[in-house]
Amino acid sequence: MQNYLIPSEISWLSFNNCILDEAEDSNNSLYERIKFLAIHSSNLDEFFRVKIRKLLIKNSKKNKELLSKILTEVNLQQNRFGTIWNTSILPELAANNIVYYENQELIEEHLQEIEYYFKSIILSYIQVIYISVNQPKTYFLHNRCLYFLVKLKDSAGNYNYAYLNIPSDKLDRYKQLQSQDDTHYIISIDTIIKNCLSFIFPAGKVVSCYAIKLNRDENYLIEDENSGDLIAKIEAKIEERKRGSSTRFLYDSNMDAETLSVCKKAFRLHNNEMIKGGSHHNFYDLFKFPNPVKPNLQGANYPGLKHLPFESRKSIFEIIDKQNQLLHFPYQSYYYVLQFFNQAAINRNVLEIKITLYRISSQSLIANALISAAKNGKKVTVFVEVKARFDEYNNLFWSREMKNAGIKIIQSMPNLKVHAKVAMVTMKDKYGNKKYYNYLSTGNFNESTANIYSDFGFFTSEKKYTDDLKKVFTFLKTKKKAGTPKHILAAGFNMKDKLIELIDNEIENKKAEREAAVFLKVNGVDEKDIIDKLIEASRAGVDVTLIVRGICTLLPGIKYVSENIKIYRIVDMFLEHSRIYKFANNGEEKIYLSSADMLSRNLNRRIEVAFPLYDEKHIEEINTIIQLQLEDNTKRRTINSEGTNELDILGIDEPRRAQTEIYNWIGECNME
Repeated sequence: MQNYLIPSEISWLSFNNCILDEAEDSNNSLYERIKFLAIHSSNLDEFFRVKIRKLLIKNSKKNKELLSKILTEVNLQQNRFGTIWNTSILPELAANNIVYYENQELIEEHLQEIEYYFKSIILSYIQVIYISVNQPKTYFLHNRCLYFLVKLKDSAGNYNYAYLNIPSDKLDRYKQLQSQDDTHYIISIDTIIKNCLSFIFPAGKVVSCYAIKLNRDENYLIEDENSGDLIAKIEAKIEERKRGSSTRFLYDSNMDAETLSVCKKAFRLHNNEMIKGGSHHNFYDLFKFPNPVKPNLQGANYPGLKHLPFESRKSIFEIIDKQNQLLHFPYQSYYYVLQFFNQAAINRNVLEIKITLYRISSQSLIANALISAAKNGKKVTVFVEVKARFDEYNNLFWSREMKNAGIKIIQSMPNLKVHAKVAMVTMKDKYGNKKYYNYLSTGNFNESTANIYSDFGFFTSEKKYTDDLKKVFTFLKTKKKAGTPKHILAAGFNMKDKLIELIDNEIENKKAEREAAVFLKVNGVDEKDIIDKLIEASRAGVDVTLIVRGICTLLPGIKYVSENIKIYRIVDMFLEHSRIYKFANNGEEKIYLSSADMLSRNLNRRIEVAFPLYDEKHIEEINTIIQLQLEDNTKRRTINSEGTNELDILGIDEPRRAQTEIYNWIGECNME
């Protein structure tokens, strides 16, 4: 029988290859395609920072084989990236009178301009370190930073080596130069430095100059989270991460063998850490690639739409009292979430605000609203997950800011991450009784990412949601469970068991020849018990449909195993981030929106919340979105039984693109 699982690393790389599809797609605008190249580079960089080290240190045959497959696929994608950049992006830039200086000769006017910029600005950030080839010394490269490795020849004919930083962490990577006769010119600071090396090394001849970069392992493990100061341990591990073991040394493929050998010795590298690249690294800087002809060459603009019920002059709480409200981001404006917290901060009847924060904006308006609420005499309790990878510093900063404002801060729980995105506002009504207003979401309390992540936000004052959320917040405060939620699903309480029960129900319905189907839209699937249960459902004849953006270790369409399972992937201008669980339930559908993926970490090592929809109108909205996504024949891929992507060009005479159709549909009905 064919294996029905694929390694998570290979599945993730398959997803990242879809990003290159979008970069290659000429139907996307030029700068949209450049953005997708930036996303691909950023993703791959993170991949080597968090997913590779365990394969490098565990020297088993299985790991060696997997690592070989990974590096082969990475090499293919890097070559494809270079082909797209050189044969598609650069020519199209030139066709629009934008010249990107890379290897070509600079015109005289620009030589003077870059020399001035180099001497007055760039040079103040340059540090040069000479490598002593004959002395055994380890030289340090900072994680993710860019460097040049320079080979020099002195007057006596001896070769010497040095490396210097490219200060892209201090300066914009790309600089727009003076236009000439309606032609615009852009240059990287890498190229500027290369052209000015004689000012750095006036006494020696520059023989060669190659770009290098090192990724370090940024995973960390706190051995004992139950004793001592957990926050101090986290802070120590963050600092330790900066000096983590090397996972990828990226170097210019033109580098000669002798220079490569010098690098290997100087930076204490192993062969499987050394990966060929191009003459430039860190293409995630393309996010800020200048566009001298704005708004030309940009993608279409999709401003956040209004949600009409919230457009009245009434208090947002009065509107929620009248009816539950479901919002669709980024199609609709995130302004209403900010409005919810801003009104709570100043409403004289608000007594208390509770909220969980996983990833918040560095300039968070929500955090500032909470600070205002505390200063206005409200009781504010905030659970901040300071173990959120790569957001630890930001979350620690806001923890301190809010604590200084009088907010009660609860920081991270031992052996658990709190990934739920929920809030509760307590208010007194005109009779002096307490009234509760809740916000539950599939996405973070982050107004920056809300503009590009597709998510759902749900406002309610119904008692059934309040009673269940109280149990979650009580656990976060006391670390003791005050009963099991009856309506919401909460990882750490009942989520995984309930999901298995719901799938079991579909299996029983199918056996009894009743209506049965399972639909899951998530960002990842690797949880063994859930996968086994989906396979059991498939074998029973239940139609199982998944839309999975990222890792999916389950392979569909395998005879006698997963032949009734279909898996799709949508990659488009917005990041598909929302999670939907839908069960046919013999015609009485059950739909949950959730913060949790079908990943082991989400279901077994986190606090998550999935909330049911009961309003017929909201159920219809979710079903419309699901249908539009399943009918997409432009950006939807089918994951086949080999784990690779097949672009679904089903009815090319009538192209269907889910994200634009969802936007237009919301605009037409405006969610009254």
